[in-house]
Amino acid sequence: MAAAREAGAAILSLRRGGSDADRKPDGSLVSAADRAASAIIGARLHALDPALPVICEEAAQDTAGAARFWLVDPLDGTREFLRGSDVFSVNIALIEDGYPCFGAIHLPASDLDYWGASGAGAWRDGCAIRARRLAEAGAGLHALVSPGEHDSARREFAATLARHGGTPRIEAAAGAIKFCWLAEGHGDLYPRRTRTCAWDTAAGQAILEAAGGAVYDARWRRLRYRQAPGWYNGDFIAVADANADWAGLLGKG
Repeated sequence: MAAAREAGAAILSLRRGGSDADRKPDGSLVSAADRAASAIIGARLHALDPALPVICEEAAQDTAGAARFWLVDPLDGTREFLRGSDVFSVNIALIEDGYPCFGAIHLPASDLDYWGASGAGAWRDGCAIRARRLAEAGAGLHALVSPGEHDSARREFAATLARHGGTPRIEAAAGAIKFCWLAEGHGDLYPRRTRTCAWDTAAGQAILEAAGGAVYDARWRRLRYRQAPGWYNGDFIAVADANADWAGLLGKG
């Protein structure tokens, strides 16, 4: 968590002074704050264990065949950051045999820390958190979506969510905060259809799973991280209650 917080402090410092941005070959934005945070986190993680590869959006992207490696997004939400929004985060995950076993998300603007690990539970600022169970969604299911998917998600999921009873709610939010909200009981599911990369989701997946949730790929398998060109994820759905029959509820079984 210390590495994420140090990177967050650097990001805020650069925001106060203004941060320029360039476009990467894939068209996404990269700023001076991205690069500064990447350098800080890379150095701190290397000091912890020089043998573990650090896979980062702004740096190395080759695991060299390692079964354990770090996945890092030094500034998740660069576009929002450059617009002056407070919705951005620092995401760090440890991957073991393809799955996240530890995740930390720091929200610099609000000074919030979330972390979770296999066998250790999930935490927000030192307080234990847990995702809510499907049986607790008595007033209706609450879906979290990305801002660009709000209208399409409403069309696709409104009727399906209503099968559970109550009045379904669809709320848009940017970035990895959606995983954190699910992990602390704010929401029931987060479906994603537009492109994401491994470093966007791995830390959030670790936190949500530690809180009792799950993240599935399009075939209802646990979302896995393997080295591939671009480190792109396919479609996925994050859910608060790992024990519920989501495939049946959503008619996807």
